[in-house]
Amino acid sequence: MSRPQGLLLDVGFTLLRPAAPVAETYAEVAARHGVHRPVPRVRRAFSEAFQAARPSDGGLRYRGDGRPFWRRVVAASVGSDDPALFEELYAFYGRADAWRVADGARGALATVRDAGMKVALVSDWDTRLRPLLGALELTTAVDHAAISCEVGHEKPDPRIFLRACTVLGLPPSACLHVGDDAVRDAQGARLAGCAAWVWGQDVTSFPELAHRLLSA
Repeated sequence: MSRPQGLLLDVGFTLLRPAAPVAETYAEVAARHGVHRPVPRVRRAFSEAFQAARPSDGGLRYRGDGRPFWRRVVAASVGSDDPALFEELYAFYGRADAWRVADGARGALATVRDAGMKVALVSDWDTRLRPLLGALELTTAVDHAAISCEVGHEKPDPRIFLRACTVLGLPPSACLHVGDDAVRDAQGARLAGCAAWVWGQDVTSFPELAHRLLSA
């Protein structure tokens, strides 16, 4: 493809990753509340619960603060609906130290923006994301963030990608989206008319991403 004018970027498991494996954190916090479940069991239960807790009507998972969705996921994962346990986990994942910015991401974003490219985050997330981006000093590293709880659409709905393109002032055909999910990210972006690369397959690091974008 020719050099895009806009880069759309997924957040979870692309730009940001949990600082520690989620199942380990869930099990550790649960144990502090007297709930003991082996990490492998928590891992399996979390994966199943994360899918099962999606609204059956295809609606938003992350309405507002996302608490109803996450309560179901936490309870199924650790085997307890203790409100104090839930609130500790919920608050933890709103903190900067719960997350790690991908290696090379800050430099890569600065490089492509210095070259004249606009950058927008496109993320399925709840209201914790904007404060989190601020705490991680990422707000000023991009031009816009299209967040599902604010936009009212979740990937792979093309409307969340189109919102990002509109705010950037670019047609979808001039934008490339990069995310880790072949369906929710890549297919959704392509439905919106954007090009798409799958993180971990088409591109594997932020330095590589910047190099390929600026070499196009």
